[in-house]
Amino acid sequence: MPAPAAAKPSALDAQLAALAAALGQVRVRIGSTPVLRAVERFDGDVAAARFHLSRASTKRSQLKPLLVAVLGGTGTGKSTIVNRLLGAEAAPLTASSFRRTFTTGPVAIAHGSTKLPERWLGIDHAELNADQLPARGRADELSVVRSDHELLNQVILIDTPDLDGDQPQHHAQADRVFRWADAVLFLVTPEKYQMTELLPYYRLARRYALPAVHVMNKVEEPAAVADYATQQEIDASKLFSVPRDDAAYDAPPEQNLQTLRAALSSLEPADASAGLANRVADLLDRFRDQVLAPLQRDRAAADQLAASLRAMESPTADVDVSPLMMQLRRRLQQRSVLYLMGPGRMLDRVRQVPGLLARLPRGAWDLMRTGQATLKRNGDEALPADLRDRTPDFRAALSDQFRVLQARIDDVLRGVPQVASWIDDPTSEYSTKVQIDAARAGAIADEEVAELRGWLERKWNASPRDTALLMKLIKHLPGGEKLTRWSEAAPYVLAAVVATHHAFFGPVDLVVIGGFSLATWLTERISNEVAGRAREANRNMARRFAQLAHEQINQVIAWLDARVPTVKQLEDLRKLADRLGESTESGTTDEHG
Repeated sequence: MPAPAAAKPSALDAQLAALAAALGQVRVRIGSTPVLRAVERFDGDVAAARFHLSRASTKRSQLKPLLVAVLGGTGTGKSTIVNRLLGAEAAPLTASSFRRTFTTGPVAIAHGSTKLPERWLGIDHAELNADQLPARGRADELSVVRSDHELLNQVILIDTPDLDGDQPQHHAQADRVFRWADAVLFLVTPEKYQMTELLPYYRLARRYALPAVHVMNKVEEPAAVADYATQQEIDASKLFSVPRDDAAYDAPPEQNLQTLRAALSSLEPADASAGLANRVADLLDRFRDQVLAPLQRDRAAADQLAASLRAMESPTADVDVSPLMMQLRRRLQQRSVLYLMGPGRMLDRVRQVPGLLARLPRGAWDLMRTGQATLKRNGDEALPADLRDRTPDFRAALSDQFRVLQARIDDVLRGVPQVASWIDDPTSEYSTKVQIDAARAGAIADEEVAELRGWLERKWNASPRDTALLMKLIKHLPGGEKLTRWSEAAPYVLAAVVATHHAFFGPVDLVVIGGFSLATWLTERISNEVAGRAREANRNMARRFAQLAHEQINQVIAWLDARVPTVKQLEDLRKLADRLGESTESGTTDEHG
């Protein structure tokens, strides 16, 4: 059965564009710095692959001049060899120096009439004037130098930073040029032809079917050139040597600088259908390993963290306002008629009427003699002045509890190193916009305690329910209006009036005696009312605290979710990658270097 035909470059380009567009939508949600760097590199490599796919659809006659990358290590003389090839030793076009790692960015030397492909390398182009030469290059910018040398009618030479320098950015600049180049010139010296940094590029040049030439610079004897050719299995027609200036060695004619110029002029783009498929396949493997897999791990980690945070829902606000109510409970009991007229206390008052009358306050005597009281009326007494001082600091308690919740959330998040790096990122808004100010928890206590205090003050100066009920009954009794007036002055005066007027066998006696059996029950009602309001305040604080905690947890989960792709986005990326992989399988080849 015949092998399936390789996908057309236009089809691969469309699929790559779709994958890049889908990843672009995901990119805004990526909070992981390592993954973000991998995505940025992938975007650059996609642009390079699409450039080569577009070149594959162009007529071969229209591809000249070829873009030739000059790659090598530190001190190999890349800038020097470029100047020599173009006869510019006296007035160098690209800067060379005894200092290593001197070139900091790519420098393209092109014919004056040649237009470089727009946005080649995916970065800005800056054409240099004569007073800006020799060019040293700038990172992430392509410096363009014009020359009228005839070699530049066939090729555009791209000087690059060192592959093995001590600055990783230099390697990245050179690697980018290699990814975009039509051909490559590998430059070594007798001291550095075994450098390991070049080995992957030898293999990739063969895998991507890139035309390549190999040059050994600063040669003093032919043995090093021969060993270099043997180790890398270099075709003799692609191997050249340049003597050191002070060396006795002279390169053979088939390897000298003039032959090298001719070889560069005759470079032709290879039939790179298999090379393009390999390029796209490698790009796809990197995408799966360095982009998709980490994004899937981040998504799974975010989901697991969200589940852990949900388990913290409905925390209990551990505060109790009951101490505030103890004085009120005693106050209401003291002001209750039935409390004052309980069985034991009432019988005691009946037996000691003379002594009771003698001990009545002056205001009570005034009431007995004139019917007008000078006592304070109910509702005129204020809360104890030190009540606020004795109140626990509920605001601090709730604020501290909310900080404890936030600390627990932080501990859970920092249990995942990747998420910890998101939190510590200087650009992160976690501490400023995601974490809720603990003062909001304290405000809950302030508001609820203020409302409780208002209720307490109203109750403090109001008659208890049993007293109010008894007053209504007394109004309908003979002489009830007078009794009511006396009772409004002070509830305990009513007990004295009942005793002194010998009303125990009259209508009032029925109310009092009837109240004896209800005394315990009504007193309990007083305590229950106060305790019930305290429980209500506690419940309100607990409910509002739980709502605030829920809001905090939701904000953290939303923050996590915004920093990782959605499940659907990841599934779409996987499907696009699988479809692209199926398109490249028929055109790939196994290359080993």
